[in-house]
Amino acid sequence: MDDEWKPNEQLPNVPETQPVGVSFSRASLETFAEHGITEVGVYVYLQDSMVYGKNLPLNNGDLKVDLPLGENLQTFIVANADHLVDTDSLSKVVVYQDAHIQKPVYISDVVGFTSDNSVSSLNVELKRLVGQAVFQPKETEEELSAITRFDQLNVTFTNVAIGYKVKSKECITENVTISTNLSTGFGASVYSFPTVNGDSRTSIDVVYLKGGEEVNRIISPLDTGIGFESSKRSTVHMKITDENYLDEPWLSVRTVMYKSTSTQPFTIEVSEF
Repeated sequence: MDDEWKPNEQLPNVPETQPVGVSFSRASLETFAEHGITEVGVYVYLQDSMVYGKNLPLNNGDLKVDLPLGENLQTFIVANADHLVDTDSLSKVVVYQDAHIQKPVYISDVVGFTSDNSVSSLNVELKRLVGQAVFQPKETEEELSAITRFDQLNVTFTNVAIGYKVKSKECITENVTISTNLSTGFGASVYSFPTVNGDSRTSIDVVYLKGGEEVNRIISPLDTGIGFESSKRSTVHMKITDENYLDEPWLSVRTVMYKSTSTQPFTIEVSEF
């Protein structure tokens, strides 16, 4: 038993820890309940290295985490994210959303504190850190129900921020395609982390399908100029049956109809949510 501890030997140096509470405002807890959020991810860093990272049940907003005592630490908390990568490093950690699931992601600022006996609890505010873009046809329900030339739209939103770098607040963008049909009113939407302060803007491309096969598309993507802002919704209204938008006239009217010069322009409505 060479590894057995002997009374005269010094015990290993185990870092001293202390429990630190994390609390949320009543408004935050009500928001979490509204969106079915039952747990949050708590990440704590010493300089750039993670010392704590777990998903914890909300427990009515009464959380406890054991942290190294007497250190200058930084923390952030996240809810409703799809996944995180590079969590070991605060300067590298990225929060990802799933743009197809349509869940608003909530993230706190990076909060600095000292883990001494004067700090028993942290009050942390999580903010909804996504904006939304919505594609909405201008047609009435009756007009949509009468459509026979297509039964599906593939709506592509460009420059959607699906990843958010917590420390630098930079975003990772990609194009997101949403398939939609009559059951959803041929509408589509995506959430995105903020892009309004960057160079990228979102356009919308629309492909028409029938029976799973492409039958038409719009001439060029709609240049919406949307820059995503937290809790701002930009709704793009377009008449999807307006042939002037299309790359090719429908075959049944090719020889008897010409494109008019009076295309109904798409409109954009901005609101808060």
